[in-house]
Amino acid sequence: MSPENQPANRPGPSSHHRFVDQARELLGIHREEVNSLIWRRSLGPALSTQSEALASTEPGMLLDTRCRPDQVRLRLLEATGQPPFQVHLLGRDIEHLAHAFAIVASAVSVRIQLEVLDHQPCPLFHVDNNVLRMLCTYVGPSTEYADERHLNRERLQQNDNEGVLGGRSPLITEAGQAILMKGKRYSSENGRGAVHRSPPIPPGQRRLALRLDYP
Repeated sequence: MSPENQPANRPGPSSHHRFVDQARELLGIHREEVNSLIWRRSLGPALSTQSEALASTEPGMLLDTRCRPDQVRLRLLEATGQPPFQVHLLGRDIEHLAHAFAIVASAVSVRIQLEVLDHQPCPLFHVDNNVLRMLCTYVGPSTEYADERHLNRERLQQNDNEGVLGGRSPLITEAGQAILMKGKRYSSENGRGAVHRSPPIPPGQRRLALRLDYP
């Protein structure tokens, strides 16, 4: 189900996800009734082309670092070995997301992971063991997440995705959109962190995915 088909601010009285359009609205993640925010962004043609080129030419590429947002462009160049002009738009966008995430987390530095994937690392729906996480997919299938209205948390860790979802289909972010989620270690999470998983990747396809973590 596409986020564009959902009401902009209140998908339902029991849902804990919300949609935002600007970086400053991400501070809404600290509201008690919210466990995830979907930042409705789109990738421009040039950034999409650059991202697709990286995914196709750098199989298995992994950037895994902890740094300030203003350091991420250099770390990206070191991880990819690409000339600056081939990843400059991607680096700028990651820096933009990392800066917004650091403000929300009240952090100087954050963990940044950018990876080219051809497999599904997290097939089971789960809640992350951290305080906050932001995910953004640049190429390929995007993050799947559960609607609290139909969620059965008792089925988590039971290898029962269908049971977790209450027989419903998962909600799916779109390329370029960033989903910000509370994890188990958020101070007021109380067992209600955002439930999500990485998407299946069809044979022959790749996914370029960004993950920002705090702490």
